[in-house]
Amino acid sequence: MCNLSDESKQFEMTPPSSNLSSLFPTGRAVRNPLGKVYFVVILKGKAMVRIDGKSMLLPERTFLFLPPGHLLLRLSCTQDFLFQYLSFSFDFLSDFPLLLKADISNQVTNAPCLPMSPEDFSLIKMYYHFIYHRYSDAECPSEVIKGMLFSLVLEVCRMYSGRNISVEMSRQDKLVDGFFSLLHKYCTQEWMAAFYASRLCISDKYLMRSIKKQTGQTFHYWMADFILREAKLMLRSTDLSVTEIADKLSFPNSSSFARFFRKYTGFSPVQFRNEA
Repeated sequence: MCNLSDESKQFEMTPPSSNLSSLFPTGRAVRNPLGKVYFVVILKGKAMVRIDGKSMLLPERTFLFLPPGHLLLRLSCTQDFLFQYLSFSFDFLSDFPLLLKADISNQVTNAPCLPMSPEDFSLIKMYYHFIYHRYSDAECPSEVIKGMLFSLVLEVCRMYSGRNISVEMSRQDKLVDGFFSLLHKYCTQEWMAAFYASRLCISDKYLMRSIKKQTGQTFHYWMADFILREAKLMLRSTDLSVTEIADKLSFPNSSSFARFFRKYTGFSPVQFRNEA
């Protein structure tokens, strides 16, 4: 690797990979390290992740700017998924001018995902290729990496500052984002695809096809996943009885809730609570 000496932990870069769990853990959300910024590029396929409790679809040609301290969780990805990321501390670029203006920081905080135009996608891939090539060279001085990274940061700031004229998300991407927003709000009350489809002004069949195509998972998978997460949260962090939790999740009775929970976890609700 590049000759970073004492700065080795201030800058890191991965090769293209399908292992999304290396950044977004599976099973339980974990915060990305304080003091580090992550630049993530989706090279191929699609992934569904959760950032600070909000589900986000990451299709090909998406740039993800992750400031420090966000809760990250992997939900799913398609079989052809491929991504690449780098991380750096601001101390690593302390010799350069102020990197992020206030308006860019606010945009990144509120909406970290950025769909890229084909031209920007090609440009960013080129940056990643050259930076990784130099990063992999043990003889490469750290100043070279810093200079290339600074140029990349300026390009990223340009893209985010012009995001109002950036490429629009596809209709199906917007549809799936809308579905997940509704699911966050109504998953404990409404279990039928027809309810979500009606809110989105489409047929339930079209909704289910779109979800499968965009996320690689079915409507019923996501419904069960969200209900299960709510159930686990209540079992871990409240004193509600199993019957009360079943009622809050709209199960007809505690027995049906227990069967559902055991089907997906292998434990009864009481066993899970005792193990938590």
